[in-house]
Amino acid sequence: MPRRAATLAAAMMAGIRRAAGRRYRRTCPALHSKVCPGVKPLLRSLRAAGVLTGLVTGNFQAIGWRKLKRAGLDIHFRYGAFAGDGATRGALARRAIAEARRRGWIAPEAPVTLIGDHTNDILAARQAGARSVAVATGVVSLDELARLEPDILIPDLRSLEAGQLLSRNGSTNPLGQAG
Repeated sequence: MPRRAATLAAAMMAGIRRAAGRRYRRTCPALHSKVCPGVKPLLRSLRAAGVLTGLVTGNFQAIGWRKLKRAGLDIHFRYGAFAGDGATRGALARRAIAEARRRGWIAPEAPVTLIGDHTNDILAARQAGARSVAVATGVVSLDELARLEPDILIPDLRSLEAGQLLSRNGSTNPLGQAG
């Protein structure tokens, strides 16, 4: 793509992101009732243990943070990687981890775990060198998630304890499947 066209496309995309963010801030409903079971207790436990939590999402930044705020989860997340920060979910995860290490928020050897409800989240964890926790609360079934052999496979976050994420090997699998 010629340089001028790329510059124009980038400017248009920035405008689209700003407009989408403004609209979403005005129209986003309360999302407390949409929070998956087990999310809040797990985040509270991780926060109490001093664990840094970051967000990796395909949402634009303003929309991602707004969703967290409207769900009452924003206080648990210090940073994130969003649409536009990388071309793939794996690239977003790598960027978020690299940023946290660069800022000294996590040690170079500290294990990182990516929790997600889609097969792409399992692949992203692998691409980023992170452990994967697959949670069957989205559109992908438990069986589909199991086929990709995540490190931990659970039906919902009520089945996951902070200690499992804090263990060095990260190989605990409550269902005895995959991993």
